[in-house]
Amino acid sequence: MPIPTWITRPRLLFGSLGILALLGCTGSSYHEGPAYGELVNAIAVADIDGNGLPDILGLVSTWYGDGAAQGYVSSRLQTSSGTYVLPTRFGVGTGPANLVAADVNGDGRPDLVVADADSQTVTVRLADPAHPGYFLPAVVLATPGRTPLDVAVGDLDGDGKVDIAVAASGANNVLIFLQGTTPGTFQAPVTLPTGGDPLALTVADLDGDGHLDIAVATAADTVSVLRQFVFSPTFAAQSAVDYPTGVHPVAIKAADLHGTGKLDLLTANWGAATNPSTQGLSVLSQTAPGVFAAPVHYATDYRATALAVGDLNGDGHLDVAVACEGLSGASGAVSVFLQDATTVGSLLAPTNYPGDWGPMGVAIADMDGDGHPDLVLADGGIVVRFNTATAPGTFGPRTYFYN
Repeated sequence: MPIPTWITRPRLLFGSLGILALLGCTGSSYHEGPAYGELVNAIAVADIDGNGLPDILGLVSTWYGDGAAQGYVSSRLQTSSGTYVLPTRFGVGTGPANLVAADVNGDGRPDLVVADADSQTVTVRLADPAHPGYFLPAVVLATPGRTPLDVAVGDLDGDGKVDIAVAASGANNVLIFLQGTTPGTFQAPVTLPTGGDPLALTVADLDGDGHLDIAVATAADTVSVLRQFVFSPTFAAQSAVDYPTGVHPVAIKAADLHGTGKLDLLTANWGAATNPSTQGLSVLSQTAPGVFAAPVHYATDYRATALAVGDLNGDGHLDVAVACEGLSGASGAVSVFLQDATTVGSLLAPTNYPGDWGPMGVAIADMDGDGHPDLVLADGGIVVRFNTATAPGTFGPRTYFYN
């Protein structure tokens, strides 16, 4: 299956969130130059300046004329509840597809790890210890011949240091960059086999044995579950076990929907050529340690691109938000699934909140300090829909944070 266009080349946007006409000067006259475009196509939330308030990180793809230009991460620091300063930009590679904000080098500060699809690299930007909320120059990890689409982090070899796993299209395996003896440096990648071309991945202890596992969404319409792999003293990888999903899963999360202490797997599925929304969200329940049942599918808006999991209405059960880019020319939506309180692990029919340019990323976090988690969206620009305090689990109009 082909990789969705939005992953490898952002669609052009026109208007305040997208293309600006660049005017060049020739003497006293002006002429219209090549189009320049920007698109926020992934989102993360983390307290990057250490003041106890969550900040917003938008991953921005840019292009000039017909070619991709350097992308960047746009940070919006929160200075008091619901108040944000103007953005700061931190450069990454070209055609960035997804990002993680997590402490990589063990200094207690969130760092940035970015999958750069067009430049075939992974960008690591460590937090600047001298300037909270800022990042040091990039460490670039090459993935020649591969197209990185997603990244996840965790201590995969048990040495106490965080490693980087990369879903890079181009071969049926995932790339693992083990962290070296010097914090923030990484060894040449090793590969773990999967049952299809990787599109997205998550790192979590899926079987409860105290060791991290990897689940990979693939273009074969499967999730490949990798467990019990060993990196030292001799590298050995257990063969992946594949489970079916909906059509073309492009995002994956692990979460305990049933409240049993066992992690389930959820995928957002881009969809088929016809009726693509019927399998927009797939839930694979864990039935035994590291073993998953056939998927239960839920309809979303068209072309699901990302998902997030959290208790949106305060009932103690996890809910799901799915970003959906929508069909060509449409504004897409974020499909919000509240859990059915009478049937734990089951989701009610979604409420679809309209997008603007087509949501491509979603995070869940309390952005205004009212105790209710909000939706943070990559929707052309950075958009927040605040949870309604009087009706938790419902969300207000779009609030824009330009990048």
